[in-house]
Parts: sequence; structure tokens; C-alpha cells
Amino acid sequence: TEKQWYQRRVRGWATDGFGIYAYQDINGDKPVVDECGGHFGPVDTGEVKYHYHSRVIVPYTLACQGPALGKCANTQRGTNYCHSGCGYEVCVQPGTKQSDLEEYLAKFDEEWLSKYTVNPYNSASTPTATLL
Repeated sequence: TEKQWYQRRVRGWATDGFGIYAYQDINGDKPVVDECGGHFGPVDTGEVKYHYHSRVIVPYTLACQGPALGKCANTQRGTNYCHSGCGYEVCVQPGTKQSDLEEYLAKFDEEWLSKYTVNPYNSASTPTATLL
């Protein structure tokens, strides 16, 4: 069924420690991901975290270790497996609560997000993204 592709729970772990989830995001939404194939958004536990999504094309999981910050191509040698991204340095799944994102990032650096361009995740307008 269609629901089998929903995020539900972590499918694996990348070497950088971030989780890898299925093709779709919470509630079956299409993930809006960065060039590495990841984004900030809620996971199966309800927490907001950076995580990756599997995709239906090569390399099937992640193209680089994210967040990409617009630098995925710099990590590629030979074939470039970077995703097209969301058009910003940092990608956040639309509908993510800003307070939850800020709480997560405060564990590392409260000022980090202000250093980069971020897609409009908490507004009615959302960027167009290609399905993984």
C-alpha cells in the first residue's frame, strides 16, 4: 500500500550518526531535502532532527554528509550524486515548528541557522522539490 513508504521509523544510520528514513516524510508528505538528501524536520519520535531520506534513484540514500549547505558538489569525485536540493543552503520540512527546530539546534549552536539561507518552511508558500 501507499502507506508502506511513510517515514514511520528509522531505516538505518549514516556514518555521521543521522538517521535514514523511507521515501516520504511524516504523514506521507514529500520530503523537501538538501543536496545530500536530508533535511531538518520531525521524525517518528516527534522530535525535530536533521535526517536523510531514501530515494528511488542512485545513490538511493545520501549523496554526502549533511547538512549540504550548498556544497555537495565539492564532495563528489567523478559522478555527481547530489540531489537538486530545495534551492537554499538549509532545507527544513514545511510544517516544522520553528520552536522545535530552534530547540534542537540550540543543543549545538543557537546562532547556526542565522548564518545560512533557509527555505520558507513555516509559511503557506513552500518550495517546489523533486521527489526523491
